Amino acid sequence: MRLPCTRVSLCAAGFVVLAALLLAAWPGLAEVYTWKDEKGVVHMSDRKALDAGKNVTEMTGVKGQPVQGGRREMIQAMLASARNDARYVELQKLAAEYKRSHTYSMADYFVCVDMALDMANILKTKNFAPKVVAGSFKVDTAGMAPDKAMKAYDHAWVVVELSPGVNVALETTGGFVVDEKIPNFEYYYQGLVFQSPRQAKETDVLIRSVNETCGKAQELIKDWNNTQAGRVVDQRGLEAKGRMDAKISECTSVSQQYAELIKSQYKRLY
Repeated sequence: MRLPCTRVSLCAAGFVVLAALLLAAWPGLAEVYTWKDEKGVVHMSDRKALDAGKNVTEMTGVKGQPVQGGRREMIQAMLASARNDARYVELQKLAAEYKRSHTYSMADYFVCVDMALDMANILKTKNFAPKVVAGSFKVDTAGMAPDKAMKAYDHAWVVVELSPGVNVALETTGGFVVDEKIPNFEYYYQGLVFQSPRQAKETDVLIRSVNETCGKAQELIKDWNNTQAGRVVDQRGLEAKGRMDAKISECTSVSQQYAELIKSQYKRLY
């Protein structure tokens, strides 16, 4: 008995489950602590100062909402604190020197990751504490559904923690420290944070796999809907359906791997 074929969509094939997994992995706004040192400089962090000591004159915890007017103000306060650190100027020089001595030949996410990893290794030799961050400086991904945010990620850079809760972003491909003069400067302080080159490479490989595998699945679904939907299934149709189902299954599998990988990686660095 041969049955008529029906139209297929990637959501119907299991991507709804993936979206649910991704949404479940998305963290809420962390608790934010602020304190003022003896010089009157305001510090902000998602964790309490390890050693309050006599330098901390004020500390408050705010749960579930930004402090001091909003995200931009928080990051501006953090950058003001960073500029009081003598190493801030050294970061500016290192970023500019990297730009002068390296060629950025193509606008490609994966090239950015390699350059950011290279810069992070250089910073480690200078006794900095760098992290590679993947995200977007064009699109605000804060609060965005994870599956949509993943599609928006198109760049990578480095963030250096000068002191607990005080982070500075370096635009590796541009050769500068990101501050208030840069459009959308606050976007540089959120994204997927990689704790090691291995983690960054694993994510790099998975993103490639998701893009390629799920892109191929979409092509097979489109071909099926154009050539088989509404028709009686024959041997050729059964073979096409087998290929399509296999690719959809592969797409769902690698996407779930990616969802698991990013559970602990998305952070807001302010």
